[in-house]
Amino acid sequence: MPVYIYGFHAVEELLKKGGVDGSLFYSKKSKKSDGLISLAQNKGLDTAFKNDDELSRLCGNNDHRGVLLVLKELPFSFQHDLSSALRTIQGSRALVVILDNITDPHNLGAILRSCDQFAVDLVVIPKRKAAGETQTVLKISAGASNFVYLITVANLHNAVDMLKKEQFWIYGADIQGKPLHEIDLSGRIAVILGSEGKGLRHLLKEVSDELIAIPAKGHIDSFNVSVAAGIMLYEVRRQQGWL
Repeated sequence: MPVYIYGFHAVEELLKKGGVDGSLFYSKKSKKSDGLISLAQNKGLDTAFKNDDELSRLCGNNDHRGVLLVLKELPFSFQHDLSSALRTIQGSRALVVILDNITDPHNLGAILRSCDQFAVDLVVIPKRKAAGETQTVLKISAGASNFVYLITVANLHNAVDMLKKEQFWIYGADIQGKPLHEIDLSGRIAVILGSEGKGLRHLLKEVSDELIAIPAKGHIDSFNVSVAAGIMLYEVRRQQGWL
């Protein structure tokens, strides 16, 4: 089934990374589109002109801005052997993010952008009840999903157990947790972020070594999960001396 990618940043990052098979369609000539056309041709992809209506029909959206990358398949190599993946993460300042049923692709995309910015070693998501890698995620993450090591697992509880065996400390994000800045986050750290609305599931709270929260004085319940992710990742990296 073809995958339709639009948005200049998402298309550009995919083409730069390479290893994709498909075609680039464009409806307008500009400095940006000319750059993408040249990049696609250098990567061996076909390029062709199509009018705006044709692009809108293909991707089911009018927000293509005159450029559409049509791929034969998703440009991801999923690795399902978490144990092997974890053994490649060495050092005392490792950082893993676990996403518990993040169903909104806009939130997932935004979180992946933060994970890319803070050089997260690995992002773990469940195979079911998660946003997965849709073209919306690709667009919203502005290409970051191509540079984040993303792995899907059948069971997050088992994933946590494996992380603990690899000397990771597990911290679950929860509004009732201890203030983030009061916790020692300088070692090998895994942060679990819960779903929109419901938060972290009880079972994952139980297996966390500690629950952490962002101090705030607002009048609504909590931060959006993607905003919380950025704040927490910053604090972990700050304490790890990475920043």
